[in-house]
Amino acid sequence: MNTPRVVYTADQIHRRLEELVTEISSDYEDKEIILVGILKGSAFFLVDMSRLFEPSVSVDFEFVDVTTAAGDRGEVVSLTFATRINVKDRHVLILKDVFHSGVTENYLITHLSQQKPASIEVVALVDKPQLRSVNLSARYAAFTDVPEGYLIGYGLGPSRSHHTNLPDLCVVAPGEDSATS
Repeated sequence: MNTPRVVYTADQIHRRLEELVTEISSDYEDKEIILVGILKGSAFFLVDMSRLFEPSVSVDFEFVDVTTAAGDRGEVVSLTFATRINVKDRHVLILKDVFHSGVTENYLITHLSQQKPASIEVVALVDKPQLRSVNLSARYAAFTDVPEGYLIGYGLGPSRSHHTNLPDLCVVAPGEDSATS
């Protein structure tokens, strides 16, 4: 794999997350917020966001497994780890690393809606609405201007890759990483 090209530095990410938390805090003033991160890619994003909130917020993770089925069936989504936190009457913010098709987020919203939360919104580290296959938008997005390619660093990257712990959000040109799928 070629050397990753930095798209956003750790400092740029931190400053943008501060702006997002300020906006979210204003929108949800005096309301109980729970951040739900979709594993594994949102782990760094959720931890960094949660540390910026005052007062503190509740956090939890969901592991949603998405597989691509052969033929016309498209994506098949299964929830393999359900939240144990009660979201009834709470404001749920689903944190997603890269929000592209919207299938995973739509499935999780449907699942969590059964508990009757006060609201559910998506917060994306990277929003790519041009790739959306369902009618769903991110209420908040840290970045929307990301070049084409495979994102690595800041928790993103192929499984067990040493690039996932890079502090910056980087891109590798399509086809340069044989571990991508």
